[in-house]
Amino acid sequence: MMTRAHHLRLAAAALSLLIFDPHLRSLFAEMRAFCRNLPAALKGPLPAALQSLTPEPAPGSNFSSITNCQPPTNDPDAIRAVADLAALLDRRSPLGLCLRRSLARYHFLRRIGVPVVLQFGAKFVAGKPDREVGGHAWLTLNGRPYYEADENRRGFTVMFSFPDSNPDSNS
Repeated sequence: MMTRAHHLRLAAAALSLLIFDPHLRSLFAEMRAFCRNLPAALKGPLPAALQSLTPEPAPGSNFSSITNCQPPTNDPDAIRAVADLAALLDRRSPLGLCLRRSLARYHFLRRIGVPVVLQFGAKFVAGKPDREVGGHAWLTLNGRPYYEADENRRGFTVMFSFPDSNPDSNS
């Protein structure tokens, strides 16, 4: 029930942004198409698929230069809200909501220069090794969870990060 209430609040907040801003409506349409294409984009080896989903930042963009920008398409908060709505509305996807949301946020935030990192985690359901394994995806920024509730990622062990933030990694 709490999740449904959260999703309704998310939708209301994002829709209020979309109503008044034609640039965000255009971005929302692009994000919807992005989310619909994710299953096909994720075929093949995961690192190669994620590399193909990683955009080049706009020329001259970096996180420090965009934090005070006024254009809504460069506003990380607006991008996050609209990406969350686009992922939420893609109910027919075979991919879980957290994966759709994380990938949409990742792509569009990286495009404006926010250096977020994808995290993929796993844990045993109910914390018992004899149960099935559950997965979760989320973003980090500077090594900290990026707008991800602690309860959503609690107990998950990071199995894969992209891009790999460990410069000593041989992968």
